Amino acid sequence: MITLYGHSQVPFTEKVRRAILYKGLRFELREPANADDYRRWSPKTGMLPAVDIGGENIADSTEILFALDARFPDPPLLSPDPTVASQQRQLEDWADASFLWHYMKYRRMIGEGAPLPTTADAEGDGAERRSAPEIGRGAHALRRLGAWLRAGGTWERPITGLLRELGLRLDDLTNFLGARPFFYAERLSMADLGVYAMLFTMRNDSIPGASRLVARRPPLVAFMARVEDATESAAAPAAGPPAG
Repeated sequence: MITLYGHSQVPFTEKVRRAILYKGLRFELREPANADDYRRWSPKTGMLPAVDIGGENIADSTEILFALDARFPDPPLLSPDPTVASQQRQLEDWADASFLWHYMKYRRMIGEGAPLPTTADAEGDGAERRSAPEIGRGAHALRRLGAWLRAGGTWERPITGLLRELGLRLDDLTNFLGARPFFYAERLSMADLGVYAMLFTMRNDSIPGASRLVARRPPLVAFMARVEDATESAAAPAAGPPAG
């Protein structure tokens, strides 16, 4: 029996969960309730997800996928072609880093407090500014200049810029996938699990508005359905003893 430790809505946990399902293995998912669970379940790093496989504790979602492939090689998570396998590993790593970068940017953004002004806001409060003391006008102008610079030199709200960036990355993925069922191969790999986990979390609107970005790209919606079908159909034999 494999024990998977991690929050079910975190993309890295979902990536590992799908890999275990794909291999048709028995497992139990345990979600942390407090900080002590992190330290107890992941003593080496204090970070989740982590798994227990036969008494061995393994942390980090990518390392877990490698460990699963080594112990339960069928079906494989990497192509037998070394060049293709390298490309699959790179895409999985990119998916992890890309989503995390955008999500952390969003967290920093909401931690700043009030949203930045829109163009309408910038033009609609002139009367108040003219009636304020001179020092007040100067401070207001400095705040507005800082807001403008933080928004990347535009008056759009930061969330608008962030969603635009995410949309461009989704367009890259759509174009890269093309007419293939999966990335780099005709069958699922760790690259697909990494991308799926990122899309899964976006579909759950972890960044407000991200679910609409995914829904507007039918090839990615269809890709997610193929990953779900491949992993959930493979999970049927899990009632018996794990392979390997």
